[in-house]
Amino acid sequence: MPATRSVDLLATEMDVLWNRDARGRLRKAHHVVLGVADDGHMLAVGEDVPDDVADDLTKTFEAAVEGMQGDAEPGRPPEFLSYCRQRITGSLGPVVVSAGPSYLVPSTVTPNTDGRTYDNDAAAVRIVRSDDGTEAREVLRAAATPATWTGEEWADLLSGSLGPWAIAVRDALVLAVAHTPVADSRGAEAGVWTHPDARGRGLATTVTAHWATLTRGTGRLPFYSTSADNLSSQRVAARLGLRPIGWLWKLSSPDRLGVHAHRTWRSG
Repeated sequence: MPATRSVDLLATEMDVLWNRDARGRLRKAHHVVLGVADDGHMLAVGEDVPDDVADDLTKTFEAAVEGMQGDAEPGRPPEFLSYCRQRITGSLGPVVVSAGPSYLVPSTVTPNTDGRTYDNDAAAVRIVRSDDGTEAREVLRAAATPATWTGEEWADLLSGSLGPWAIAVRDALVLAVAHTPVADSRGAEAGVWTHPDARGRGLATTVTAHWATLTRGTGRLPFYSTSADNLSSQRVAARLGLRPIGWLWKLSSPDRLGVHAHRTWRSG
């Protein structure tokens, strides 16, 4: 039966975002990730944390969770975070705290039926998707590669080898992209980019809705997360009516705020 509790969905998203080693520790990522939902908590410890510190954090966390009463406040720094910071700093040196909300894209989020949207200048914007045929994709191959992508990455994206995507394009200019930066067999995470000159026109909302529809078609849950200070991204989530499932609180080395290990997209 599919997970319905927010804490279970948050646990699924954490597995999507980060690989784990045989011990269940996060690989090539943060020192600690705390998942806080309104109905529970999750803890994941990085592979570079010494075993004695990791064991202490795990045991202390389990005891703390047992003593908690009432509903959690996902957007408020959990008390256990300060203990984690103290233990990690004492062992590995200074850390950076980062956090942000996570969402599930519900099945009720669907794109415009005509597959198109229009910008504020009333010029037609075409939505091209990864399930379109070769002819439809030609407009993207003729367009300039967005500045945040290398030519090789863009070619891999358009080939479909990086998973589902939806792109808003006008003439030869890519205006917005929703793609799949990381996924596993149960879920996929949305990656959304909008051209600076096209922001505030609803294009991020449109391509994300298309991406989520494609992702659900593969049997995966579509997740969307952002940082606490990215208000524009949070507005996209609000406009789409995404389901908040909690917050992810992270402690990271200052020179490595976390890396999502590359995973080759698999259709099955």
